[in-house]
Amino acid sequence: MSLFGNKKIKAFGLDISDSSIKVAELSLHKNHLTSAVFADVPLLDKTITNHMIVSEQRLAGNIMKALTTAKNIKSKFVVCSIPEAKSFVRVIHLPKIPLAEIEAAIPYELEQDIPIPIDQVYMDWFILRELPEKIELLVTASSKDYIDSLIATLKSIKLRPVALEIGSQATARALIGPEEATKSVLIVDIGAQQTSFIIVDKGLPLYTSSIPIAGNSFTESIARNMGIPKGEAEKLKSSHGLTSQTEGEELVRSAVLPILDNIIDEIKNVIRFFEDHSETKNVIDTIICCGGSAQVPGLIDYISTRINLGSGKTNLRVGQGNPWSKMISAQNHHLPLAPEKALGYTTVIGLALRGNDYETE
Repeated sequence: MSLFGNKKIKAFGLDISDSSIKVAELSLHKNHLTSAVFADVPLLDKTITNHMIVSEQRLAGNIMKALTTAKNIKSKFVVCSIPEAKSFVRVIHLPKIPLAEIEAAIPYELEQDIPIPIDQVYMDWFILRELPEKIELLVTASSKDYIDSLIATLKSIKLRPVALEIGSQATARALIGPEEATKSVLIVDIGAQQTSFIIVDKGLPLYTSSIPIAGNSFTESIARNMGIPKGEAEKLKSSHGLTSQTEGEELVRSAVLPILDNIIDEIKNVIRFFEDHSETKNVIDTIICCGGSAQVPGLIDYISTRINLGSGKTNLRVGQGNPWSKMISAQNHHLPLAPEKALGYTTVIGLALRGNDYETE
């Protein structure tokens, strides 16, 4: 089974997380967006817990609910995300061997680098570079148990998966435009329950990791520190964020900053790891923030200040991602969602882009 899939069929994107199901279908003509359909349905019934499908039946029902909410998605073909926690992306090196022998050699090289037995994953790979004495490969491995359960769920409601893709790959597709395609870029995807770190080198996501600290952590800290319900804390997070013009705003800020500092420490660790181990000696000079929690007021400015002051670098550009970056029409036409509002849909937009049958000149 190919995790990279077949790009020839028009399909909608389906992004499944522990907290929500998002669907999107895009129509483009020569890279101009002509129409878009979106829906976001929260998962409130513990259908998925710790990235495990607890109930295929409940998951199927929630997917159908999302499609009903979207109304205009008619396709039965789907490009679906796989959670980072159930997947691994690795760059590995093999000695110069015949192409026919690569498939058999990969498991021996990969098994020492992933935390689950090699016979419990599906793998996909392609060659990055052929060097004089070795071959550099990008390998994707995903949990068989999760994949098999996901496919069974989709087929139970007559959906046809044409590709399954790790969320980081879809996120990179949506955010990496021509300006970043020749650089080494770090994408920081701050969701509700986890923050993912994706290193994209010349357009390819080469390294991914995640931590269970994200938007919900901000909310819980505000609620705990201020002694207020989580619903009220969520509203304060979204409206005030890291601003501090009043005493109330300062209380919100002081609750969020220790959590955000943990994310920033991990950003520094990821950058250091990549630059210390990259054979190309490339340097990360751009950080792109996305995910629904990247909209917290003042968050991106704070990350930029802390990273440039505390990492030994002074030229790191930190900015908000634009999920419409691949669509020429995003600069000239009305979009269904403003770029800042679309941040929470970044992954599903990337999946829908893959599912779209592009028209070329």
